[in-house]
Amino acid sequence: MKKILAVMLACMMLLSLCAVAAADEAAPTYKIAIMTGTTSQGEEEYYAAKTLMEQYPDIVIHDTYPDNFSSEVETTISKLIAFASDPEVKAIIFVQAVQGATAAYTQILNDMGRSDILLVAGVPAEDPGDISAVADIVLANDEIGCGYQVADLANEWECDVLVHYSFARHLSYETIVAKRDAMKSTAADYGIEFVERDCPDPTGDAGMSGAQAAVLEDIPRVMQEYEGKKVCFYCTNCGLQVALQQAIINEPNAYYALPCCPSPYHGFQEAFGLTATYGDIEGAIKNLATYLNNNGAVDRFSTWALPVNMSMINGAFEYARLYAEGKTDGKVDVAVLQQCYSEAAGSDIEFTKYVDAGGTEYANYLLIALEPINFADYLDK
Repeated sequence: MKKILAVMLACMMLLSLCAVAAADEAAPTYKIAIMTGTTSQGEEEYYAAKTLMEQYPDIVIHDTYPDNFSSEVETTISKLIAFASDPEVKAIIFVQAVQGATAAYTQILNDMGRSDILLVAGVPAEDPGDISAVADIVLANDEIGCGYQVADLANEWECDVLVHYSFARHLSYETIVAKRDAMKSTAADYGIEFVERDCPDPTGDAGMSGAQAAVLEDIPRVMQEYEGKKVCFYCTNCGLQVALQQAIINEPNAYYALPCCPSPYHGFQEAFGLTATYGDIEGAIKNLATYLNNNGAVDRFSTWALPVNMSMINGAFEYARLYAEGKTDGKVDVAVLQQCYSEAAGSDIEFTKYVDAGGTEYANYLLIALEPINFADYLDK
């Protein structure tokens, strides 16, 4: 009997050792770093990163760039360099990739010799030629396509005027200028008056609150200036969408075509005091549709049905895992990336490649485009 017990104990110990060994073998040997803005810059990106941290605490590390990122570029660069200083980090996902991305990625590749790290830049703020030269993958909304969409919606709504809010820093970006030009030319084709209007840069001296206050005050002035006319508004800045939405809903002849980063979560919940149900996208759209309908604005607002920036992070994370585990064809496996993004988005997404005004195509600069939604379609019948 003692011999049997001894054998059983020995077997149990062996099984335990095997289980520990298997667990060690299964444990991830890599990390994926994610850089986002704070909630004031992009709530859905921040939420996506934090959710992944909770789901994969042994893999995901996260940090945020400063709210005043345009004047604190060195801080952003140093945080990205800190990611790359960890030898276990095999991928960096940066959404939104504000100023400093190109400089940091260049240092990571050249000065640190970390060519093994997958470098992803989403919603880049720097010129395509610069960021695509150092990032392995660049993901962006189809900015130029959005310009056409805004003008198309303004025409569909029979608007007389299309107002474009921006500031000098944004108008130094190639893609934002191309989007504005597409919006302007299409508006002209429709006979819609196109008006460029300056607003404060939220990273400047006025800060976010000052910039938002300026927009809230200016929209009623615009409506008085164009009294009796339908006016569609667009703004290039993420943090100003809340102010834009709050001001427009109170003006019966004001229209809101798209957020700068089209999404059912981009500003709307904060603007209107709604719960941001990130796990239920269609539910979020329905809640928003009901609110707009109750406030006489269901036919004056639109967006995309997909939270594109959130999907960038979730899709890029799944792709980065496959890359770290040697399951992609190198760093730029577009077919696998497209599959990962589509699964994260819950919809089949096809990328197109960015082509600049001179006809240069950037093979790793991938664009995402969807059609605007009609909120009335989401009302309970």
